[in-house]
Formats: sequence, structure tokens, C-alpha cells
Amino acid sequence: MVSKRFDFIGLVLLFILGIAVAKAHAQVNVEFSVCTFNVRYDNPNDTIQWHERKNEVALAMRYFDIVGVQEVLPNQYDDLNALMPEHEAFGIGRNSDGKGEACPVYWNAERFDFLQGETRWLSLNPKQHGSIGWDADMPRIATLVVLFDRKRQQTIRVINTHWSHVGEKARLNAAALVAGWSGWEGPTSDELVVVCGDLNAEPQTQAVKSLMTLADLTDSYETARYRCRQAFGTYTTFLPENLANATRIDYILYRGPVSVDWVCADEVLKYGVYISDHMPYHAIFK
Repeated sequence: MVSKRFDFIGLVLLFILGIAVAKAHAQVNVEFSVCTFNVRYDNPNDTIQWHERKNEVALAMRYFDIVGVQEVLPNQYDDLNALMPEHEAFGIGRNSDGKGEACPVYWNAERFDFLQGETRWLSLNPKQHGSIGWDADMPRIATLVVLFDRKRQQTIRVINTHWSHVGEKARLNAAALVAGWSGWEGPTSDELVVVCGDLNAEPQTQAVKSLMTLADLTDSYETARYRCRQAFGTYTTFLPENLANATRIDYILYRGPVSVDWVCADEVLKYGVYISDHMPYHAIFK
């Protein structure tokens, strides 16, 4: 009788252990997606105007779980909020009054809880609205958001940023700032950190290398199991003929216990031109 009782207890323990292992395996393999997209500010002189392309811009982003967007003017922010009802967003404009171009972070509200958010300026005074850093010619910002992923039961820290297009010193110092902020409020070892955005610098430049080294970040483009094309850039202007020589200046960098299954820069056209001067770049994580 004693032996049978212990056999029964052993079977129960094995059953419980099997459920725990299955749950852990399921959690590990839950996919989530991240997109970064410089949507180009609303410039009436562009090849295709915002009112002609806003629906396509929203469609290019709305199916991703987390989206970092750059160059969003207030009217564009309002349009995207209306066109992406499944998502919530955080971020303010870079000017001293909180207007101007923003770098908002969007997330799927059905999956993520918003825990904390802040916009910081890439300058010697990161909390001074409208401040300009070093040799940049205009304010540049980073939006910091902390989310809780209910499916993975995991905290995700997202930094979405847009660096100076003229100031090399500004980009180098932005790298140091963002690297420091990637550990914002003390990350834990099992936490995921995502840094995305338009860095206005190619992968081999000192600024990008510095950011990755200082923050211990990995480039999703380099570690992806699959790419939609063997090699691709992200900055094309609106003209498809520039695709072959496109530079890669938009990034999804990460740190944490995940792998990258797939990356792609999506070609979305209307009237024979791209819907922005950058292509939306996305990564699928496991």
C-alpha cells in the first residue's frame, strides 16, 4: 500500500511539473512585434501629401504590438490616434510648449498595460522642454515608456528616439544619454529593453556603435533568423528608384531574453511612390 501511495504521489508531481514546463514553454514562444517608422512631417511640398497617405501610414503600423513613430506633428498625431483605435500612445512634441514633432510610442491596448512614460530632450538639460544639444540645429527627443505584457507576464522598456541629422557631436552624446536611460529606474535581468527610432547614422558609425556597446544592445537586423531581403536600407526618400542605394538609419535594438525571428523594411506605395521618405522597419520577437 505504501509503495502504491508513493507511486500515486509521484505521478501527481510529474503531472504538475509537466503543466509548469508546458506553461513556461508557451510563455517563451509567445511572439510580439515591434515597428519603427519615420512617417515624415506634414510638409505640403512633399511628393505625396499627408492627407493623401495618412490611411496607408496607419495601416502600415496598426498590426504591430509596439510602434515607435518619428516626426509626428500634432495634426498627424490626432489622425494616427483616430486611425489606430486598437492602440494607445504616449509622447509629446519637442518644442518648449510641448508641440512640434513628437516621437510617440504606440502599443496594443488589448495586450499591454501602460506603467510609466516620459519625454526627455537630447541635450545637457534633458528635462528642459525645447532644449537643443551640442551641434544639433533643433531640439531632439527620446520618449521613454514602460509597459507590462500580459501575455508574457514581462515588463518591457521602450525608448523611441530621433537623433540630429546634422550634428555628429549631438549624435555621440545622444548615444550616451540613451544608453544610460536604457537602464531607467533599474532594469532586472529578465526584463526586455527595446530602443528604436531614426538615428540618422549608419551601423558602422561611432554613434551607433557607442550606443550598442554602452547599453549592451543587440541589432535586430543582424541577429534575425530571417530577413525579407538579404540586405536592405530604410531611408529611400519617396522615390522607389532609390531603394537599391537606401541607407540603413532606422533601428530596433534590444536587450533581454528573446530572439528575433524576422525583420523587414516594408515597401508600401501609393500613386507609385512610397508613403514616407523612410520605410517602416519591423521585427518579430520570440
